[in-house]
Amino acid sequence: MQKYVLSTIMGVESIAKKEIERQGWVIEEVVDRLITFSWEIELIPRVNFWSRVGNKMYMLLAEADNIDNFDSLFDVVNSIHWKKYFKKDFPILVKATSLRSELTAIPTIQWVSKKAIVKSLTGGSGDHVNEDRDLEKMDILILLIDNKVRVLLNTSWKALHMRGYREEAWEAPIKESLAAACILLSNWRFKEAFYDPFCGSGTFAIEALMIARNIAPWLRRKFAFEGLQLIDWETSENERALARKKRFEWEYKIYASDIDPEMIKIAEANTARAGQEWRIDFQVKDFKAFVEPGLPWTIVTNPPYNQRLKDDNIDSLYKHIDKLFRINPELKWWAITSYTDFDNLIKLSEYKKRKLYNGGELCYFYRRK
Repeated sequence: MQKYVLSTIMGVESIAKKEIERQGWVIEEVVDRLITFSWEIELIPRVNFWSRVGNKMYMLLAEADNIDNFDSLFDVVNSIHWKKYFKKDFPILVKATSLRSELTAIPTIQWVSKKAIVKSLTGGSGDHVNEDRDLEKMDILILLIDNKVRVLLNTSWKALHMRGYREEAWEAPIKESLAAACILLSNWRFKEAFYDPFCGSGTFAIEALMIARNIAPWLRRKFAFEGLQLIDWETSENERALARKKRFEWEYKIYASDIDPEMIKIAEANTARAGQEWRIDFQVKDFKAFVEPGLPWTIVTNPPYNQRLKDDNIDSLYKHIDKLFRINPELKWWAITSYTDFDNLIKLSEYKKRKLYNGGELCYFYRRK
């Protein structure tokens, strides 16, 4: 069986592991931001189509320990039968990451690795390849951790959080994959109403609807494996057709609001691009007008902070959030924010919080005990 590596954002590895196991794959290893697993090559589309919290899915082409010099690195990369994966006229993009390893010069790691690839593609001559810039780049990651090298071929192309429905958003929006992770962590029961009172561009509501309806998040975009010599077109299309058959047609109570009318327009447009028009109830509404206690709702939200509020309004807003948590014990409240002063406005002993990252930005996911 072939080995693969799914990269994730920090803090959601356990969710990604469960996603992979549900598809029948065999988990080999789970470390920070990386899930290694194995299965048949024909099922590459399945994880790409279905992973809600993954970042990129790589095929593991080679791995070796004790790589502490560039000659050893060259030999590992050159030993791969690159012609098996793509033609020599494809543009080659080599990226590298080095952690706690003796080889630390990223540009040199990239140069040596690409040189080894070119030599393999040209039958050992080492001649320069004529890269056709009209073709999509073949994205290769050289991952060095503790002097162990992994050579990874990106089968996803763009990061998997790019669903394709969000063309418009506010500054620094929450990633789709992180929004999906928050919803999964909330254990939302689909029969209950779902609400996001700070919906912004609608990401939480859209991801909640896609989870409830069992919609594979990646069917509306292209993938690198479609251009690689790995999977035939028929296999890929069969997986797409199978994913579409698994959708649920039931209706769900999903509500979202924002104080800004322009954001509601953007959220509605994004929902339409996701093919879910009219399935979410969007409203222009001030969060402080939320006075409906006793309802069996799940609320998952990303309250605004400095980007969308003046400094003198932030504490007032977060105090009101805490107040609603306290006076509505029936509500299942979850909030993710990078506003770390929230800890100083609440009785921290009454909350649980989990560290997550939106890109490189540290956030905390709060829920009231």
